[in-house]
Amino acid sequence: MVIRSIVALPIVALAMPLRVPAQSPDLAVALKSKIDALKSPNVAWRQIQWKSCLLDGLKESREKKKPLMLWIFIDRPADDARC
Repeated sequence: MVIRSIVALPIVALAMPLRVPAQSPDLAVALKSKIDALKSPNVAWRQIQWKSCLLDGLKESREKKKPLMLWIFIDRPADDARC
């Protein structure tokens, strides 16, 4: 009899509907304004004019006598075991 009550408890918990608070447009606006307040308006890396061609970047780097920064991204599946 004890086993029946233990087994019945999870079934009752799963049968109960979840109560999710309704989201209002005001909540979304308030959240967006809080996020925007945390962002810095003048971040240096956002001012960089990105080049998609390495040769163009090298040419501009030499002309302006500025260092070159490479951003390399390798798209691999999440289950790839090589790394």
